[in-house]
Amino acid sequence: MRKNTLNATVLLLGIVGSLVLLNILGLRAFKRLDFTRDHTYTLSEASRTTMEELKDPVTVTAYFTDKLPPPYSSNARYVRDLLEEYRAASRGRLSFEFLDPMTQETDADKEAKRETKRDIFGRTFREPTSVERELAQEGIQPVEVRVVEDDQVQTKRAYMGIVIKHQEKKEVIPVVADTNTLEYDLTLLMRKLTRTQTPVLGVLQGHDEPGLQDKLGRLKMLLGQLYEVRPVNLGENKRVEAGVDALLVVGPKTALKPNELEAIDQFIMEGKSAAFFLDALRVDPRTFEQSEAEHGLAPLLATYGVKLGEQLVADARSGQLSMQERRGFMVIDMPVPYPFIPLLAQLEGDSPVSKGIGGVLLPFTTSVSLQTPEGVQGAVLAKSSKTSWLESKPFNIDPRRDWRNENPSVSGPHPLIVQVTGKLKSHFAAQANVSSTTPLLAESKGEPRVIVAGGSAALWDDFMSSANQAFLLNVADWLLLDSALLNMRTRGLAEAPLDKDISDATRNTVKYGNVLGIPFLFAAFGLVRWRMREARRSRVTV
Repeated sequence: MRKNTLNATVLLLGIVGSLVLLNILGLRAFKRLDFTRDHTYTLSEASRTTMEELKDPVTVTAYFTDKLPPPYSSNARYVRDLLEEYRAASRGRLSFEFLDPMTQETDADKEAKRETKRDIFGRTFREPTSVERELAQEGIQPVEVRVVEDDQVQTKRAYMGIVIKHQEKKEVIPVVADTNTLEYDLTLLMRKLTRTQTPVLGVLQGHDEPGLQDKLGRLKMLLGQLYEVRPVNLGENKRVEAGVDALLVVGPKTALKPNELEAIDQFIMEGKSAAFFLDALRVDPRTFEQSEAEHGLAPLLATYGVKLGEQLVADARSGQLSMQERRGFMVIDMPVPYPFIPLLAQLEGDSPVSKGIGGVLLPFTTSVSLQTPEGVQGAVLAKSSKTSWLESKPFNIDPRRDWRNENPSVSGPHPLIVQVTGKLKSHFAAQANVSSTTPLLAESKGEPRVIVAGGSAALWDDFMSSANQAFLLNVADWLLLDSALLNMRTRGLAEAPLDKDISDATRNTVKYGNVLGIPFLFAAFGLVRWRMREARRSRVTV
C-alpha cells in the first residue's frame, strides 16, 4: 500500500513539474490550435509577413478597463491573444502592454471624480482627470457600457482602445467594439507606420467624371487611409505621370482624346494596372434625370478582351428606393423595389477581389462580357441573378413605373464586372514600329491587371454601402498587388449553409446528433471509464 502511495506521489509531482515547465516555455513560445474552417484565430500570411519584415521596434499599448461585462470581456481576451501571436511572429520586434486606465489614477484624480458641477441648463458634469486628458491626447475615447453592480443596472465609463507606435509616428484604434476585422485593422496600420513609400492611386479627371470632392468623397476617404489618392488630368500628355502606381477610371461622360487613350494604353503596357467603371448613361439619383455617356473606351478595352454592353441590366433581385405616397392628409415614405439597382447576394468566383463579398449594389449598369485573346486570363467577378433582363434605349428608369402591367423577358444571369490579366497586346501595336518621338510598347511588360465594370454609380457616395466599400478596397489592393490583404479582409465572411437539397431525415439527424448525440457519447465514455475503474479496484488485493 505504501509503495502505491509513493508511486502516486511521484507521478503527481512529475505532472505538476511538467505543467510548470510548459507554462515557463509558454511565456516565450506562444501557440494556439485553430480548428475553424477559415482559420479565423490564426495569423494570416499578410500579418506574418508584416511582422517578419519589421526592421525597427513597434510598440502596442492596449487600454482596456478591467472586469468589463460580456461581450466586452471576451474582446479584451481576444486582443491579448492576438497581440501574443503578433509578438511571436515578430521575433521580438513588436512589444505590447495591457493597461487598465483606472489603475493609473492618482489620489487627486480620484478626488476630482467625486467633484461634480452644473452647467447653465442644470446638467451635472465633472472635469476630466489627468489620465482621461492623457488618453484623449492619444486619441482614445471612453465609451459608456451597462453593467450590473449591487443588483442594479448602472452605466460605467470604460476604455477599449489601442495605440500603435513606430519611431515618431502613431496610429490609433479608438474603440475595439468588434473583433471580426481587428487583425486586418492592426496589420494595415502597422504597414502604414513602417512602409517607406506610400503607393499612389491615380483617379482620372477632366471628362466630367464624378469629382473626388463631390460624388467620390467616400472613395477618397477610404482609399486615402491606405494609399495616396491623386487626381490625374492628362490634358495633351501622351503618358501618365511616372509616380502613379495604378489608375482608376470612374464614370467619364465625355470622350477621351486619342492622346489620352494612348497614355492609358501605354500605362498598362508598362505593367501597371487599371480599373474602369464606365457608364452607358449618367443618372441623377435625386431627380432620375438621365444623360448619355460617351467615354470612347470600348475599342481600347476590346483589345484586352473585354466587350461593353449597350443595354441596361434590370433585376428582380434589387435594391429599394424610398418613395413618398399620400395617404389621406398624410405623406409617408414607402420602400419600393427598383430593378435598375441590382443587388448581388454574392460576388462570383475565387478571385481575391470578389471572394467572400455579398450585398453589393450596382446601380444603372450594363453587361460586360469576356472575349479574351490567347495568353490572357479572364474571370467574371459579378453577375446579375437569374431573374434579370436587358432593357434597350430609350431607357425608362422612372421609379414609379408600373411593373404590374409589364412582363419583361427574363434572360439572366448577365456578367456585370470582369477582370483580365496576363500578357496584354497594345491597342496601338500597329503604330509601335512607326518612328515617333515617344516610342510605343506593343506588348505589356509583366502581367498587368485590368478590371471593367458596366457602371460607376456603385462607387458614388449615394450608393456606398459597407459591401460596396469592401469591394472598392479589394479592387484597389488587387491593382496594387497586395492580394494578401484581400484574403484577410474577407476571411470569415463566407457563409457555410447546409446543402439546399439535403433530405429532412439527414437534416434532423445532424441537428439532433449535435444536440443529443455528443452529450450522450460523453456520458457513455464516462460510464465505461467508471466500470473499468471499478473492475480494476475489485482485483486489487491488500
